[in-house]
Amino acid sequence: MLVFKGQPIGVLVRNEFFPVTTKFICYFKGALPFDVYLERFEGKFTKIYHKDGEHDSTQIDRYENKDIKTLYISKTDRNTYGNFLCKAIDEFNNGSNDLDKEKMIDIIKTTLELTYEKIVDNNNDLDMSITWASHQVRSALYLMGDDTASAIEIFKALSADLHLLKHSYLVSLFSLSLAKKLNFSNERNLMGVGLGALLHDLGHTRMNSELFQKIHLTPQEWEEVKDHPVLGLKILERSKAIPADVRSIILQHHEQPNGRGYPNRLAGNKIFPPAKIVAIAEEFCSLVTMSGPGEPALSPAQALSRMKDDIGHYDPEFLDSFEEMILGPKKPSKSK
Repeated sequence: MLVFKGQPIGVLVRNEFFPVTTKFICYFKGALPFDVYLERFEGKFTKIYHKDGEHDSTQIDRYENKDIKTLYISKTDRNTYGNFLCKAIDEFNNGSNDLDKEKMIDIIKTTLELTYEKIVDNNNDLDMSITWASHQVRSALYLMGDDTASAIEIFKALSADLHLLKHSYLVSLFSLSLAKKLNFSNERNLMGVGLGALLHDLGHTRMNSELFQKIHLTPQEWEEVKDHPVLGLKILERSKAIPADVRSIILQHHEQPNGRGYPNRLAGNKIFPPAKIVAIAEEFCSLVTMSGPGEPALSPAQALSRMKDDIGHYDPEFLDSFEEMILGPKKPSKSK
């Protein structure tokens, strides 16, 4: 029989809590800054760990042996929980905790979910959400180091779950890789690229999700889809923490050097260079995971070939650099 600490708190509405996995609680050492609950029966919760107390690994092992994989935290502690995760990310980046890369990716997934939930909830904590997003970009930079192969490794770890927020983090990874390849060495500029990439499709959250599952769009539906860069900016209007370069990336990531993009049909040098970077990374990530509804994923070489065939859609020099980054330098052709 399981022994529960604390007292039942009665019948509560499930949506007053959000779930965390048992293994996740085990990642952290020391005092927990929030209460942790277990659902004994449907709607009946027991507080098993008190704020400022520590978790019991042996007890959690017993839960898992009973096939109990989920614990709960009150939604009123959501901000505390998010800050707790960001602290763990910072400690990892600084080398001051012993979490391995796999555990760190779990933490990144969770902070991504919290960040997007807070942004789309239209609450008053937008600036905090942007701060959390910045932590995620810094973690991407740290996990990648100077090795593009590390970005691909993280990509594989996340690619099993292709919701918008996972796609956005992958685009951030590859945008940062390309920016570094193009000699963006200033950390402020890299943070701008990474944050713009992370938030580039934020406008999708204000649209009918069914549009993104359809194989064929009507002209009217296509016009709706083309509104998402502007919608993304509107979501961020309330924040003073968004730099101008991030806003430009969000607005311009679907512009094309040939002038056929949207929303403003900008061309050539009128397009913000980091937006050109994100445009390449976004399309590549989409093609190698899921080309579209009903379309199979492509290999990296196939994806790049398709992108290069779409002449005028992407900056050719940036795309050449991206191809070299992914596939390696081209071998010189042998003369006859």
